[in-house]
Amino acid sequence: MQKAKITVSGVSRNSEGVSRLETVNTGTFTEKNGYCYARYEEAEASGMSGTTTTVKWNSSQVSLIRHGAYEMQQEFAEGGTYAGDYRTPYLMIPLETKTKKVRIKKLPYGWKIQLEYDLAYGATDMNRIMTTIIVDLR
Repeated sequence: MQKAKITVSGVSRNSEGVSRLETVNTGTFTEKNGYCYARYEEAEASGMSGTTTTVKWNSSQVSLIRHGAYEMQQEFAEGGTYAGDYRTPYLMIPLETKTKKVRIKKLPYGWKIQLEYDLAYGATDMNRIMTTIIVDLR
């Protein structure tokens, strides 16, 4: 395992407008059995303190896995649909992810992952989400 700076930035659009989010985390990176893994502890500012987030990917698909106080797994493969649950200390929310685009690029200093997907959770509107994850190994 090696140290990594993991930056996650996203834009979410729905009928109520647009929201943006960016977090910068210190974590680890490793490669094993054809997959890459970036792992970090969620900061208190994220509202998910006590949760470990793992991003797992290969050349065509990405998994986002959270364990701890908050539990969730999302799968992203272009054209695919994934149903799952988001479990918080207070309630469980059903999720449905419909992936529009997955772009994974090896960079001289790490990796860049771009995801575009529709996310429905609970009884809310569909959200179009664009997320970029940069794993910086410098």
